[in-house]
Amino acid sequence: MLTFNDSIAQPISVLVIGASQLSERDLRAKLIEQPVRLTFVDSVHEAKQCILQDVSSLYDAYLFDNNERYVENLALVKALKKNGQYAVVPVIFQADFKEAKNIEQSLQHGVYFYLLKPYTQALLLSVLKAAVIGFDHQQALSQNLIAVKGQPERLESKLQTAHFHIKTIEDAKSLACALAFITPNPQEAVVGLFELMSNAIEHGNLNITYEEKSTLILTNQLQAEIERRQNLPENQEKFVSIIFERKPNVLQFTIQDMGQGFNHRSYLDFSVERAMDSHGRGVMIANKLSFDELHYEDSGRTAIGRIFH
Repeated sequence: MLTFNDSIAQPISVLVIGASQLSERDLRAKLIEQPVRLTFVDSVHEAKQCILQDVSSLYDAYLFDNNERYVENLALVKALKKNGQYAVVPVIFQADFKEAKNIEQSLQHGVYFYLLKPYTQALLLSVLKAAVIGFDHQQALSQNLIAVKGQPERLESKLQTAHFHIKTIEDAKSLACALAFITPNPQEAVVGLFELMSNAIEHGNLNITYEEKSTLILTNQLQAEIERRQNLPENQEKFVSIIFERKPNVLQFTIQDMGQGFNHRSYLDFSVERAMDSHGRGVMIANKLSFDELHYEDSGRTAIGRIFH
């Protein structure tokens, strides 16, 4: 049986909203013996009560299942995304392939994870794993933002241009948090900045392919493989270049790796084919959430994100 393996340190808690009896049975059967606690509620009203009754205990994910109440579901998502405490909790929508227009609208409001019916146990676990790991990353970035915010010297209006070199994922986390405070909406900007930097390291400099990353995530070997490749002689001198420029009404971030480039066009928007993959949403999230404009140059080796202010 497929499991979360060692990637989930403790049981995760998922609030399931609007599931039919058939859907509830299916979810319970697919997640039996998995470290997942499911709480089922019938309506958006009940969901609000569950979410708000204990503010000290966040759910790890919200799973919306009733597409007949799509408008109500989306209204709750919008309300949660406006609240800093709940904004980073991942939202998963169950949907049919025919509901593409709803998916596109949901993307605009921060719904990046989908279960397209019918799906297997493996695909269910893949989506849950991607959502929870992404949640952990965003929580860590948010904590780093709080730490940066408490520093006496802030960068918002003082920094005009800057050039950075980074090599590791930890470098990317630290720099993304520092640069996010230059922007009008740090919580949104930090996600896109980190995703573009980490992609430049993993896929650019270290040449980890999409398929290889899928396998490495499944086997919990991604971090080990990143470290192994960084120590190879051909990669030891590689770095990612980040240039910040303050222009009239625009903040511009240029992120350039030393890799072979990639076909970025298929990653800027939602793809049904990749909807339930364990990764592959970073560029889309950066494009939809973090930047007002995002484009690539130099065969995909250079990403340029702009935020208007």
